[in-house]
Amino acid sequence: MGASGKMDLLTQCDTETGRACRWLHLVASGDGKSALLVEIDERKVGLRREYRFEITTGELIALIRAYGAELSGENHVRAQLS
Repeated sequence: MGASGKMDLLTQCDTETGRACRWLHLVASGDGKSALLVEIDERKVGLRREYRFEITTGELIALIRAYGAELSGENHVRAQLS
């Protein structure tokens, strides 16, 4: 069973109008086997650009493990009782 849902990562607003003009979010693919980074850019009036980048869940996990910072106190080893 794969993941589902969307996580908003960034919303950028125009400083003069307060109107949202750029969004980035992470979305699980329909089959849950990959994630899409979606960027919608409307910073230029009358022009909407949409960019999509796809990565498999395995690649995303490997990237986080390679480049993410492990949180202190979060590396708990739990003994399993037989």
